Amino acid sequence: MSTSPEDWEKQLKEKPFDGTQFTPQMRQNVEEHLRIQQHKRFRSWSYAAVMLPLAAIILWLGYSSWEPGKSAQSTIAAVTPAVTPAVTPQDNGVLEDAPAGSTQRSPNKDRAVGIASNYAATVSFPSSEEGQSEISLPLTAMFSVPALEGGETHVTLPPLPDMTYPLPPDMEGKLQAALIFRADTGSAYILLAPAGWTASAITGANGSYGVTFEDPEDPQRTLQYSDNAWGCQGCAVGDIGTYIPGKADWADDYGMTIAPREFTRQQVMGAEGPDARTVRYTVAAEAKGYQADGAAYYEEGEWGYLFRKLELTASPGSFGQDMIDTILSYFTTYHGPLLLPAVQNTESAAGDTGNTTESLYLVLEQRGMRLSRVLDTEEHLFKKELAGRWPDELLIDKTDTPVRSDRLSVYTYDNAEECAAGLDALKLAINRTTYDGGARIYPHAFRGGKFLVVYWMGGDNAEPYQYDKAIKTALSSLDSDKE
Repeated sequence: MSTSPEDWEKQLKEKPFDGTQFTPQMRQNVEEHLRIQQHKRFRSWSYAAVMLPLAAIILWLGYSSWEPGKSAQSTIAAVTPAVTPAVTPQDNGVLEDAPAGSTQRSPNKDRAVGIASNYAATVSFPSSEEGQSEISLPLTAMFSVPALEGGETHVTLPPLPDMTYPLPPDMEGKLQAALIFRADTGSAYILLAPAGWTASAITGANGSYGVTFEDPEDPQRTLQYSDNAWGCQGCAVGDIGTYIPGKADWADDYGMTIAPREFTRQQVMGAEGPDARTVRYTVAAEAKGYQADGAAYYEEGEWGYLFRKLELTASPGSFGQDMIDTILSYFTTYHGPLLLPAVQNTESAAGDTGNTTESLYLVLEQRGMRLSRVLDTEEHLFKKELAGRWPDELLIDKTDTPVRSDRLSVYTYDNAEECAAGLDALKLAINRTTYDGGARIYPHAFRGGKFLVVYWMGGDNAEPYQYDKAIKTALSSLDSDKE
């Protein structure tokens, strides 16, 4: 500890330590704690000084016998595999390709694995001008991340219905359609947003949910949607009093004091029904020089109050008014986003929903894993046939391993017995004698139901095999769906 006793005495006479708040005994406890921590840090560095050279030697030996991988032909940077399975001398260090006619599934062109691969890349809307062809928008599909784990998880995605909302022809290329799936309910919702904006969605612990779109070139430009989902009644009452004309005194009766906002527009969309509870507004945004154009809707029910809001924040004139009107009019037409109800499976169908490979990918995505397929134009790490099945090889997108990503080799069998045979074949494949003299690095393998998941760690990760729990939990959840 660098602080001298004199410095300590001086600091203890000043706030917040003056008086009796920080006693000599407390000071002694702090000093003792710091001495312990310093000893631990020294011991950790001692271990590191010994282990790091040893680890470097092991990794050099492990890689020295392998041929460098071929450059990937895709537009995404090539990934150098950190872990290569053992090969026999007859293999010559080359991993065999899947033969023609094998059962390996072709990767999707967009590399997406979870939700996006279950929907088309675009969605068509009718044109608002008679005689014009349909308007095609890119479709972004994403998962709403739950704030809390646990609870029931749905893996069956709702089908995309035919779009009936007419769009102006010039919105093509300016807008995107975003589908957000909620695994807690199995439902989804669709909003319109500016094309090219990135999005993140979340589901709160009380069931409330929302999504934020952001302009990559200007993070202050955002589109935010929120829905209290009949939760947080104080929040709903306060929002109703703020955004719905004539409701400030009503909210005050509930004990909610409303801070008035300087609206330049506040228009109720109709005289009766849901339109009377829907409003368009414009107000100055928190960021200087920006304004917020929004729409809000509320509803009263036996559970209390529902409140939904969509708000686009941008500098005035940065968007055409027709674009803003289209995004918000879509919202006011449906009194919120377009809601896609959860799929109601029959008992037999429900027992089979957890058996698809896409369901496994979706649950892995829900557990925090971002996956993309290794394309046929890229070098595969473990393209090996096990018990009559070829793997679907996936990269794990992780920010802390930008050069060598972790990988999964996913084998899908018809039943648990075949999966067990696949695991036995895997053991033979990675344990056979190679005589290469290199250090062996084994994957972590997980078997659940009809899935065999082989997890290869990239090698430069601060937390080796950090997704073990996620894989185990995903396979367990699919197994429980079948019971």
